[in-house]
Amino acid sequence: MPFKNGMELKVTGVVSSDPHRFTINVCHTEEDIALHFDMRFNHEGEINTIVFNSKEGASFDLNEEQRVTDFPFKAGQELEVSIVFNFDTFDIYLPNGHMVQFPNRLKHMQYNNMEFVGDATVQGIFVKTSGRPTKR
Repeated sequence: MPFKNGMELKVTGVVSSDPHRFTINVCHTEEDIALHFDMRFNHEGEINTIVFNSKEGASFDLNEEQRVTDFPFKAGQELEVSIVFNFDTFDIYLPNGHMVQFPNRLKHMQYNNMEFVGDATVQGIFVKTSGRPTKR
């Protein structure tokens, strides 16, 4: 199902009891990732950090990473995240009520693939037209 401008992706699940990381990618392919949303519980020296990035081609540009240390996710607990795709941003709504904006660097109007990888069991994936306003 395509994820288009003005739509909301809601992911629910449960984090494992000993998590290292859980990643949500909104993409076309493994080489073209518009939104890399990486929840790092304890991964490569980073603890309780969310990393956002995008990738066009072979590798991520580490200089373009965005980091958030307001980390509302807990081992063994429920996970719920909403991502609203606007024309120029992804608005990521975290379970503690905070919202993080990440730019749509690839500038596509729709993405056809989503990947969920890591230490959480996904229980629900919902895509719908968002009730939130979209940018024009």
